Parts: sequence; structure tokens; C-alpha cells
Amino acid sequence: MARGNVGVTSLPETYKLSDMVSGGDPEYYGYLAPSGGWYIMRIAGGNEFRYAKGAEDYGTNWTGKAGLTYGLYSDAF
Repeated sequence: MARGNVGVTSLPETYKLSDMVSGGDPEYYGYLAPSGGWYIMRIAGGNEFRYAKGAEDYGTNWTGKAGLTYGLYSDAF
């Protein structure tokens, strides 16, 4: 699966896709690691990719994803 110039398969391999909201604007993709770490990728306007990341409590953060602070990939990782 790919959006714009970022392929989902090229993202950090320790995280696996857990949830997604696609077809709207913005779109959200939630990823979990076995350690409980997580990140959420937000795609706005079809070509703006931003990330929020944390070490625990994925469920609460997924529910509140619209209110998270998102940054560039280089800032999150």
C-alpha cells in the first residue's frame, strides 16, 4: 500500500499496522510495536505526511488522534 511518495511497507519494520481511517482528509494510520510503543501517521491534503509517537497507551492516543501534535518523520524518529 502506498500514498504519495511514502510506502507503508517502507516504514519502521518493528511497528505493525493496527488501525486506520482512510478515504477522508485527513487519513490516519496507527502502528504498534511489540514493546507497546506506537506511532500514528496523519496524511492531510493527500501529500502531507506527519507523525505522532509514544511509548505506551496506544488506545487512548488513537482515540484522541485528532488532538495529537504531529511532526515530520525526522522529528518523530
